[in-house]
Amino acid sequence: MSMIIEQTKRDSWEHFLLRAAREISLSEPLYDKINDRYSQLEKILSTSDNPLLAGAHIFVQGSMRLKTTIKPVSGAPAEMDTIDADAIVWLPHAQGAEAHEVLEAVEQRFTEGSRVQEEIKPLRRGIRIVYADENPGFHIDVTPARAINGNAKEKGEGKLEVPDREMGWKASSPIPYSNWLEIASTQQITLESLAIAKSQHTFDEATQDPLPDYQDYLDQDPLRAAIKLLKRHRDEWAIRTKNEDYRPISAVITTLATHAYLDVVEESRLTPLQPLDAILEIVRRMPQHIRFEGNRSFIYNPKDNGENFAEKWNKPLKGQRYSQAFQEWHLSARESVSLGLENFESAESFAKAVKENFGMGGTFISDVNNEIPANWSMPGRPAGTTRNSLAMGSLFGGLVAGATSQEDIKPVERLG
Repeated sequence: MSMIIEQTKRDSWEHFLLRAAREISLSEPLYDKINDRYSQLEKILSTSDNPLLAGAHIFVQGSMRLKTTIKPVSGAPAEMDTIDADAIVWLPHAQGAEAHEVLEAVEQRFTEGSRVQEEIKPLRRGIRIVYADENPGFHIDVTPARAINGNAKEKGEGKLEVPDREMGWKASSPIPYSNWLEIASTQQITLESLAIAKSQHTFDEATQDPLPDYQDYLDQDPLRAAIKLLKRHRDEWAIRTKNEDYRPISAVITTLATHAYLDVVEESRLTPLQPLDAILEIVRRMPQHIRFEGNRSFIYNPKDNGENFAEKWNKPLKGQRYSQAFQEWHLSARESVSLGLENFESAESFAKAVKENFGMGGTFISDVNNEIPANWSMPGRPAGTTRNSLAMGSLFGGLVAGATSQEDIKPVERLG
């Protein structure tokens, strides 16, 4: 009986995490608004008469392409209080151009063509267009790119390089990377009872790839659910510990989590898992996929070894701060994804821990508790603390033990 009671607590926490991942996902109206602004980029580029920008092709990259974008943390400091969308401008006529020439051309075109309140902000490898009139606000980081020598593929396929204001041209392969994650996410984890699959006088006009459909973005597999939860925890942790400038970037989290997920897929073929077990194992295994060469750290784009997502960790002066921040964050993340399996003294103390680590308030916790069966142990509470037991305790002055009336508990089908 005690094993069944404990299992319902794991089931409750599993449901909690999957619901939380959906809760922090973008709403459909906001997703549509970003899509609308993204679609305007093509029109702005198409009116350019700069030969460097002729025939440009725009495609989304980063979390929007990977379908792992989350809402910003409420009340977050600048740079963290808006939704981050990323776009690549593939330039077929930029071969031979200097990095600064391309960056200047892109900045000038969007400065002239954009109708936004805030000025276009230069970035190290592109520009930022801020849409501050929206609530929540969002920005689109636009990065130009060109194919590397020998890559004859069109529209951003294959290995690319992007202009860097300090380093010249740097390797980047966004489409192969996103294809890698997409294929990885379709690999099935074997569960206990089922599997989760889840030079011209006239210039060519710019073209553009669409964003993924909203439903494709919202539908979650364990990998994307874990990535969203880790990114939200990263933001909450960074604000709480004042590590905003050194927090792990999303590419680091996504890459390590995906490698770990593929490990879990293989292991589950021998030992079937629950979705909760998969999430816990993904988080635990992430550091195993960091590569070290002497004092240097590497988290490679799995499709382009020229792109190191941990390059900031190797900076001469501040590099150690970045790697240390990752280690401290990861330790906190491991503890946080297990919060619901602990025995908090009260509902209030559990709610406080959830708020600190994931930014989810008491209303969300109440909603989840009301969604799970009334005879399931609630997450974060001693095993046997159910809606039924609390109701009985309220009726009879708290004289009824938390484990009362557990005879009807039965294992149920997986949630999520």
